[in-house]
Formats: sequence, C-alpha cells, structure tokens
Amino acid sequence: MLLSQQKSLEEILHSLEGETKIFLLGCGGCAESSGTGGKTQVLEMKGKLEEAGKKITGHTVVDFLCQKALVQSRLRGKVKEVKEADSFLVLTCGVGVQAVAAVSGKITHPGCN
Repeated sequence: MLLSQQKSLEEILHSLEGETKIFLLGCGGCAESSGTGGKTQVLEMKGKLEEAGKKITGHTVVDFLCQKALVQSRLRGKVKEVKEADSFLVLTCGVGVQAVAAVSGKITHPGCN
C-alpha cells in the first residue's frame, strides 16, 4: 500500500490556474485507505473547488486508479463529462496520475503527494 497526503487547496488551485472545468477522480485503493482520495474526500474537494469558482463536470471513484483498464471502463460511462472538462484533478498516488493521463489524453493534475 502507498501512503499519500492531499496537497493544500492553495497548491491545487495554483495548478488548475487558467482551467475552469474540472473532472475529479478519486481512488478507492491506497488513497482511500490514506484518507486522501476516497468518496468522502472527492465530495469535499468538489465543494471546495466549486466555492473557488471551478465547474466540476463530473466525478467518480475508481477502485484502483493505478489499473488502466479500470480507469478506461469507469470513464466510458462518463464520456460527455470527460469531454467537457479542461483537465482532471486526481486524488491518488503518482502511479494513478500516470494511469489516468495515459488513458484519458487530458491534462491530469495530481491532488496528492
């Protein structure tokens, strides 16, 4: 299991500068166990980003974001929301960030260290 720590809201907003429409992804594996990227944290981050003026086009939690096939499968049902987004904010470890970027073709921002 990998441990992660959520970045500060200030750091996340800085990385999202210039982007208004965000798709939010969480990880039901290690990040959820760390308390940094499960359903609760995704919903909290959604609220914080909306308060900061960002539009959340969609959000979901994938069992293990490091598994490309799982990411592709979950995103297939959210094509419209994904297309509308400027980028992804991913609450997971670096492996999950890389997997999302590889299968999505979108700018993918890490929300955790």
